[in-house]
Amino acid sequence: MDCETLIRIDPDGTKHYKSKKAYNTLDEAIKAAKRMNSQEKNITKVVSYKCKKCFKYHIGRNGKKLSDKEKEKYFLDVIRNTHLKVVGKIDLKNIK
Repeated sequence: MDCETLIRIDPDGTKHYKSKKAYNTLDEAIKAAKRMNSQEKNITKVVSYKCKKCFKYHIGRNGKKLSDKEKEKYFLDVIRNTHLKVVGKIDLKNIK
């Protein structure tokens, strides 16, 4: 079973959907949500949930804004769980 999410509605009323990524376990979905929440470009928080249609797990936006502090927390959590070591941080805004 393929779950879909609405991405847009044309002026003539045509609805367009895209497939949702399904995760077999809650743990996989949580890890994917943390990775997305740690990305600089994300401004709204994503959370994992169990689908009532396919009974697998998906991630979706919950409408809450992500603070820089939350993004950093998720980033550090992702780093810890991927067994990588942060040795420094470079602020690319100051590089010309």
